[in-house]
Amino acid sequence: MNDAWKINPDTKDLCFDDNGILETISDDETAAQSVRMALTAFQGDFDLVPEHGTDYEQILGLPVDEETTDEVIREAIFQEDRVAMIDELTVNMDKRAVEISFSGTLNDGKKVSMEVNVGE
Repeated sequence: MNDAWKINPDTKDLCFDDNGILETISDDETAAQSVRMALTAFQGDFDLVPEHGTDYEQILGLPVDEETTDEVIREAIFQEDRVAMIDELTVNMDKRAVEISFSGTLNDGKKVSMEVNVGE
């Protein structure tokens, strides 16, 4: 079993239940949360693991091609080793924001999907 603390995707805060107990998530939920956290973090912002996150410096505010953008996003998604395959990836960018729509398959065959907005 793979447990993790539950993180609110909007506030990035730990989640507590009505009794004040820290909430946890398990298994496939942890994989999805890990992908979301990697996509919403700028690489280098977390001093303990500087390679964690997405290398947005390569793509935000710069003229880049679709191949470079996809490669940067794919590298971030595959930081979660339980992701076996990216089934669909859509990236829409303007100068300061990125919208990512992702669906994939985990190692256990289950599907994961999400939409992430960064830089808004």
